[in-house]
Amino acid sequence: MTAKKECTLRSPANDSAFDLNFDCGQPAVKRSDNPGLGQLKLESIGISVSRSTSGTIGLPAGTHVLGINYEGAIIARSVNQSRVIIVPPRSVFYVRGPIRLNSLVARGDHKLQMLSWNAAMLPALDQWIQNTGPVRQSKGQYRFVGCKPIDPNFSEPLRRFEEARKQQSELAEPLFMSFIYEAVGRIMVGGDEMQLSPLPADLPEPIQRLTEAVRQNPARSWSLKEASDMASYSPFHFSRVFKQLVSYGFHEYVDRCRTEMAVGLLVSSDKAVDIVAAQSGFGTTQGLRESVREYLGLVPSEFRSLPEGYETVGS
Repeated sequence: MTAKKECTLRSPANDSAFDLNFDCGQPAVKRSDNPGLGQLKLESIGISVSRSTSGTIGLPAGTHVLGINYEGAIIARSVNQSRVIIVPPRSVFYVRGPIRLNSLVARGDHKLQMLSWNAAMLPALDQWIQNTGPVRQSKGQYRFVGCKPIDPNFSEPLRRFEEARKQQSELAEPLFMSFIYEAVGRIMVGGDEMQLSPLPADLPEPIQRLTEAVRQNPARSWSLKEASDMASYSPFHFSRVFKQLVSYGFHEYVDRCRTEMAVGLLVSSDKAVDIVAAQSGFGTTQGLRESVREYLGLVPSEFRSLPEGYETVGS
């Protein structure tokens, strides 16, 4: 039996704040640091894996990481509330140490940018996180790891982040700090969100109403004629306009919304996969399997394959 190979992603100086260890076979890993920063550390990570791989994500005490996941999906399981945290493509995630999570990295290409800092650098933010803990705990939201989609939450903050990356002056670090304060605040207030069906913010009102109706009830049968009637277009014109505005077709939008619903059922219930497929509008388990694999690089069973728990050390 061939022994598994474990990969540890670390910066060349071996001082990375964020460790990702997983059984990866022979991946292509690229990791680079952004020079010129004082108290913050910015790292770029690229990973290419041929199959989904399990492992752990670790962060030492007093360390914070705010990450932007551009491509690829990662899921992790938390022992607190038995939560499964899904980090899909185009999302922003936050982790506060000390923590170690069991994780699964989806097959395919991954591209991340990660800002890390010590708690002593931003004491006001760290104090806010600790002070608001009891309030969030009463709402079932207390945690030190969370994730929200870029769209629509972080479109403007991400613009500032990209501007800071291009800076070659002392202005870069304050710009990154501005991004950190807003992004961490948005992530830690409210629950986690997973969105595979991003939409522009300036859609015409009839199409906004339609897309919201689909998002609220993706399992129903959505014909192109019914959708075009709701949006007050002819079917041909509606199909063309929707793709121009959203960048993908209406049927794909429905499929993405159904996949969101199905993933939510997979991680929050013990329903059989065929029941999840039926309740989310796919009809067949094969249809569900193909969509989950296309948008997340995973298969339905993998959302339930992680061992329970993350460990925390200290407080």
